[in-house]
Amino acid sequence: MAVNACGHRLFADLLAEKVVAHPDKDFVIHEDGQGCISTLSYAQFAGQVDRLCNSMLASGVLPGQTIALMMGNCPAFLVAWMAINQAGAVMVPVNVFYVADELKYLLSNAECVGFIAEEKFTDLFEQVAPTCPQVRIRICTQTADPPLGFELLDQVLARAETAHRVVRVPPQAPAQIIFTSGTTSRPKGAVISHQASLMQGLAVSQSLGMSPEERSAVVLPLFHVNGQYVSVIPTLTVGGTVVLLETYSASRYWEQVRRHDCTFISIVPMQLRTLLAQPEHPDDACHRIRVSFYALPTTDEEWDRFEKRFGVKLVEGYGLSETLGICTVNPLYGKLKRHCIGLPLLGREVRVTDDAGQDLSCGQVGRILVRGEPMFSGYFRNDEATRACMLEGEWFDTGDNGSLDEGGYLHFFDRSKDVIKRAGENIAATEVERVLNEHPGIAESAVISVPDPLRDEAVKAFVVLRPGVHLDAAEVQAWCAQHLAKFKVPSFVEFIGELPKTSIGKIVKYILKRDHCHEKNLPRNH
Repeated sequence: MAVNACGHRLFADLLAEKVVAHPDKDFVIHEDGQGCISTLSYAQFAGQVDRLCNSMLASGVLPGQTIALMMGNCPAFLVAWMAINQAGAVMVPVNVFYVADELKYLLSNAECVGFIAEEKFTDLFEQVAPTCPQVRIRICTQTADPPLGFELLDQVLARAETAHRVVRVPPQAPAQIIFTSGTTSRPKGAVISHQASLMQGLAVSQSLGMSPEERSAVVLPLFHVNGQYVSVIPTLTVGGTVVLLETYSASRYWEQVRRHDCTFISIVPMQLRTLLAQPEHPDDACHRIRVSFYALPTTDEEWDRFEKRFGVKLVEGYGLSETLGICTVNPLYGKLKRHCIGLPLLGREVRVTDDAGQDLSCGQVGRILVRGEPMFSGYFRNDEATRACMLEGEWFDTGDNGSLDEGGYLHFFDRSKDVIKRAGENIAATEVERVLNEHPGIAESAVISVPDPLRDEAVKAFVVLRPGVHLDAAEVQAWCAQHLAKFKVPSFVEFIGELPKTSIGKIVKYILKRDHCHEKNLPRNH
């Protein structure tokens, strides 16, 4: 029987191994929004996981059944996640910004039999409960008056057995189903196995140079692959400490990083920019952070200012839910290229092809394809979508465009849906956004395609101005004309107070397109 680097282990075995190795070491340090701090050692954390696992088994949870988890960044999320997997069940993280319709869809599509949530989300569940009768296990965090049908997590843990049990399922069995961000259609549930989770922990921890002394600050949401597979799982893999921050505050972030002696962070542009906007302090670079994983475009000026002011090395990479987060990253101890998403992680291969699936030469822009391990196992109950994204049965089509340079490094060009086709020319929305964002009076921008009766598509820019700045469309267009070919200059400029974003700061462009079409009375499929 063939095995890989994970052997026959399950995700639950990883925690058990660390408990044996150092039971009294801090595993989770949590700071809530009010600044209250709590700590769980590996042994204490595993004890809670055992109790919740036993409670689920006593409630009749079967291997392969799915349980939804709707919580912010708190220890209970981690406990529930690992207890679900230890019971042989499948964790389904829920975006905490979901509305009732989205929650109903997720619970039904993933066929969830359980719902574990913070108390503040129980009212949302009550709105969909009549249409989700299959959700029979309902647990919420501490509250003085639990809603009807819900049990308190503390009471569940208090009465459960303490024995350590692991329900053995095949390593290739699902550990979680994580729903990808929707655009114009419903999200799809990407299935991730125990084996894939373990392998990604090994690959990321090695790529980012993690050690047992790691103390990883986690402020991005745990329901997202970044929080899970860039921070928590790699840190657990090396036996480090997870510093879990409930909320992000630009004014308090570096104080928290110093207080908890953190060594690793993962941030997105929104955080980088808000940190730069804070008043400078002599202690800005006084910390133990050795590296920050970073993704999404930013300007050279912002990059330089951040690294110089805060003394933090930014390491850029790329990934999706289907690749368990990072699938390429700049080598930490090799040649680091700015505005480049690096080399494939161990176990992965990357190709760049044209629309016919033919490999392109260095520097040519085409579709990014990824294969190897670990990868998602397919979309839950959606074989058609799984087949559609797999080329030759093994290459995952990311839907993104990029190019390979002479050194084999991957360069991100744009999401395929963000490539604007104007009179036969391809325009990268991110290229226009980069120029806009370099204007001293522009805080951020988003560029989309809009219908053009003569040139197929035109460029429209949504612009957020910095406080106190006044610009008109002609000034913005003149700025772009200084840095871009004429056909790339936005035909339309709309000033907006705030851009619609996901929970981790990604701009939701389909909302901008929808609103534009609504205002112009155009069909929404443009």
